[in-house]
Amino acid sequence: FGGNNGNAVAAAAATTTATKEGGGSTETHEKKKYTQRANQQVVNRGGHGPELEKDVDINSLVCPELLQPENVGYLVINLDRSPNRLQRMRDQFDEHDVPQFERVRGVEYDPKETYKVAKVSRGIKPADYGTALAHYEAWKAAYYSKHRWNVILEDDAVLVRGIPYRDGPWPKVPRDADLVLLRHKTMFKTEPVCNQTSILKARWGFGMVGYLVNRAGAKRMIQEAEKNGFRSPIDGHVWYHSKVFTMAEDWITHAPCSSPCTESIRTFLNGEIDEEPD
Repeated sequence: FGGNNGNAVAAAAATTTATKEGGGSTETHEKKKYTQRANQQVVNRGGHGPELEKDVDINSLVCPELLQPENVGYLVINLDRSPNRLQRMRDQFDEHDVPQFERVRGVEYDPKETYKVAKVSRGIKPADYGTALAHYEAWKAAYYSKHRWNVILEDDAVLVRGIPYRDGPWPKVPRDADLVLLRHKTMFKTEPVCNQTSILKARWGFGMVGYLVNRAGAKRMIQEAEKNGFRSPIDGHVWYHSKVFTMAEDWITHAPCSSPCTESIRTFLNGEIDEEPD
């Protein structure tokens, strides 16, 4: 877990967001967990919480060059050991009348194997490294896809009713965006881009269950990963190395999950739970 503009952004922003949402929901529980982790990073690195930015007049912002996503394809990351998850995703796509996805084979880390993207920290757990490698493979699939734009999903993503997955329209995306996260509720801090798009700049958050990329953004993330390697889980890596944006509402969600998450294959492979989830 990390951040791209100092280690302390989540410490202030996440607390504000969780307070606004209130209650004891799973979203609040997840945010509390990641806020505690971010706060610990602040302590460990001697950081200080930032001042919260004042409200921005969206009409005063100059729009960057914006691109319109069209003809969007879908990629789903799935381990060989999880055929039931793959079938559930196929059933969801049929239920929502979305064209079927291309499967991206997940990666179970094997210490005897040599990988294109190096593991550059002893602190990253084996399954977290494997997950990061799987997302790297998904970026390559997106880069070589016949679709200029692709949504990359983990196989426990939940599609949201009423979202125009098939025909759009999708909000316009800044040209320099590397990825657009589709689960807004897991963002700690966001900022508007301009009044011509509902897409928001994402300053800190967690989770990579679903996101939109185009060919150029996928290429930048591939090149960066091959150059610098992975030193943290993928949902920490992107905050340090990518230009991250988010939807203004959830276009993808995730089933409720406690800590440690008993529904997570990654948690099982890291040895944090005893029973493998279906």
